[in-house]
Amino acid sequence: MTHQTDDPGHGPEQRAERTSGAVALDDPEPRPLPESAARELFAERAPLGLVRVFSASVPLVLDGETVEDEERMHADLAGPLHLTPLGSGDEVVLAGFTDRAAMLAEARRATADGPPREGPDGARGSFERVCTSNPDSLPDRVCFFEDAGEQGDVKCLGAGLGYPNLSRVHRGFLSTQNWNDVISSLSWCRFDVSLFDAFDWQGNEFFARKGCTTPDLNRFGWGDRAASIANWGN
Repeated sequence: MTHQTDDPGHGPEQRAERTSGAVALDDPEPRPLPESAARELFAERAPLGLVRVFSASVPLVLDGETVEDEERMHADLAGPLHLTPLGSGDEVVLAGFTDRAAMLAEARRATADGPPREGPDGARGSFERVCTSNPDSLPDRVCFFEDAGEQGDVKCLGAGLGYPNLSRVHRGFLSTQNWNDVISSLSWCRFDVSLFDAFDWQGNEFFARKGCTTPDLNRFGWGDRAASIANWGN
C-alpha cells in the first residue's frame, strides 16, 4: 500500500505520474464530456430494472423523507437514485433523489447556505467530510483512491473527462488489476464529480459537489462500488 506524505513530490498526482509507466499501452484514455453531457445522459433515462442495493451508515433521506426501511425502499424503487451527502459532522445525511434536477438544486442550496469551512490544509488527513467556501482555489483534477483516507492506488481524472467502464482501466504496478468496484475515497476538486455503480454512467449516482472532501465512501455505502466516474468540469 502506498501512503501519503506532506512532501510535494509525493502527492496523489505525482504518485499517478510515477506509476503511469507501468500501465499497459492499451489502457483507455478518459472520454471527453461536452457541456451537454449531463443533460443528454439523464434525459428520458430508462430504468435499468435491477438496481444495486447499497447500505449507508449515516441516515438516508429520500426525496425529503427519512427512510426507516431501506430494504423496502430498494424493493419499491423503479429506477436508480441520485445521492449526495448533505450536512456535516454528526448531522451529515445521505440525501437520495429520484429526480437529478432536484438533487442538483439541493446540493447548490447547501453550498450557498453553508457556513465557511476549513481549507485544504485543515482537512488533510481527516476522515471527516469537509467543504471549503472557496472551491476555485482547488485543483481541477480529482484523484480517486483504492482505500479510505486517500490511501492505496490512485487514479486522477482531469476536468471535463470521464471513464465509462472502470473494468477497462488498469490498476497496480503490473497493471494486472482494474479500477472496477475499487474506489473508496476521493480528493478535493474544483468541480463537481460523480461516481456510478453501473457502466456508461448508469445506475445509482453518488454526487460529490465541488469543494468537498470524500475521505470515506464506505460511510455512505459507496466503498468498492464505482463502475464509472466523471469529473464534470463545472
